[in-house]
Amino acid sequence: MSGSRLLDPATLAAIGDLALAARLAVEGMLVGAHASRRPGAGLEFTQYRSYQPGDDLRRVDWKLFGRSDRYFLRESETETSLTVRLVVDATASMGHAEGTLTKLDAARLLAAALAWLAARQGDAVGLWLLRDRALDALPPRRDHAHLHRLLHALERARPAGRWPAWPALEEIATGAPGRGLTVVISDFHEHAGEIGDALARLAALRHDVLALHVVGRHELEFPYEGAVAFEDLETGRRVEVAAARAGAAFRAASAAAREALRRELEGRGIQYARFAMHEPLDEPLRAALRARLGRS
Repeated sequence: MSGSRLLDPATLAAIGDLALAARLAVEGMLVGAHASRRPGAGLEFTQYRSYQPGDDLRRVDWKLFGRSDRYFLRESETETSLTVRLVVDATASMGHAEGTLTKLDAARLLAAALAWLAARQGDAVGLWLLRDRALDALPPRRDHAHLHRLLHALERARPAGRWPAWPALEEIATGAPGRGLTVVISDFHEHAGEIGDALARLAALRHDVLALHVVGRHELEFPYEGAVAFEDLETGRRVEVAAARAGAAFRAASAAAREALRRELEGRGIQYARFAMHEPLDEPLRAALRARLGRS
């Protein structure tokens, strides 16, 4: 199986074993990452820094020196480890399906890969599943058994309800003290700005936040024909449109909404990356890893 196939959400979902899918996704991402010979590119698990007078020569990466003719030190896990908080939107809108894959399926694959990646780096990783106006929480830990509990919780998740009010999310903001990165995986389907408000509150509380925006291919391309009825999975509201007349306007409005969301979040100091559920996982994985290295 090629590296690109290892990163395809539909292929990974068909495996039926989330732990195996997560491991394959991380290994698939590294197929491309390890092709880079540039040290410190932010794609490998270990972080490097340039040698400085007085550093212990035993920490010099001599293999890297042989390739680059420059001295770099491999930093230890204790110097670079963080707390990674994964916040996964499991509300009803994440039940949107394209083929056999739902947005929640794509989000759970990405969250599982990020958890596997964090564990490989020695990071403590925790999970908050937001659904039905509540949340299921697994506070961050570093042991292997915890990783499998986290993956099992992701496997059991089913889309339901709406994004919870802020008081239900305060545990994310106040738990697991210390340096860390909060990764929010969501389709950003909201009714009164509640998701953006939650991320803004986290950022205001000095969390480093990465927003991974899950979008479907149909949202990007609007491939419909004839009369089409759309239903809001959280409210049940239905709208009927003529696809031929609505397509261009929908694509323009959808692109404008995504750009407005990106600008709003980045204006609050929140990193943003789009995750199209029909595309490989490598770019959102790399976005998370770049964010993680930027915070270490």
